Amino acid sequence: MLKNMKIRSCALAIIACSANSAMAADSVDVHVIGTITPAACTPTLSGGGNVDYGTIQANTLSKTDYTVLAEKTLDMSITCDAPVKVAVKAINGRPNSAAGSTEGAAGFGVSPVSLGSKGAAHVAGLGLDGTTKVGGYNIAFATSGNTLDGASAGTLISDDNGTSWAQGTDAMNDSAVRYISWGNEGSNDVKAFTTMNGKLLVQGYINKASELDLSKPVALDGLTTIEIVYL
Repeated sequence: MLKNMKIRSCALAIIACSANSAMAADSVDVHVIGTITPAACTPTLSGGGNVDYGTIQANTLSKTDYTVLAEKTLDMSITCDAPVKVAVKAINGRPNSAAGSTEGAAGFGVSPVSLGSKGAAHVAGLGLDGTTKVGGYNIAFATSGNTLDGASAGTLISDDNGTSWAQGTDAMNDSAVRYISWGNEGSNDVKAFTTMNGKLLVQGYINKASELDLSKPVALDGLTTIEIVYL
């Protein structure tokens, strides 16, 4: 009798184990995973972004007025890994150093002298020589020669974080952060692209010679960061 009971007990144990194994295989989970990534864009400037005015002879500077320097050109491109609407914004890396100008809330001032066809333009500073402001410069985009994916494009500006757009080229502003973007020529609508090619126009000016210590070299040290903004 005891033998039979042991046999039955063992048989039951085997049946129970088999049942548990069957229950464990009744379901399997499906995990749906992935990552949504935004398009990424990379800006590039010719010459490493350096605008070099070389050696400026002290005796060529006006003692009583600001000396306007020649306009320089940089090639700029933005390459994205998928079509996307983007803008750029300028960030002043030398705050409170624009000669003859008071910078506004957006970090740029207005030039005290006409800068070519732009007239009085928004400017950043060329750094300090001790406590003296060395000068200033404007950055703008060329009115022609800009392309989006090979097609001619117009330059647009927005001073309200991309809510509204108008045609314009000045990359700087004193009262509000300025966005620069691009669309079809004659349109105020920003257009998505994978490649933008254009030109940056940079023009500087030097403080009055009477304000500078010209018994020693004075360095021009302007710095503006061009930052991508995804719209």
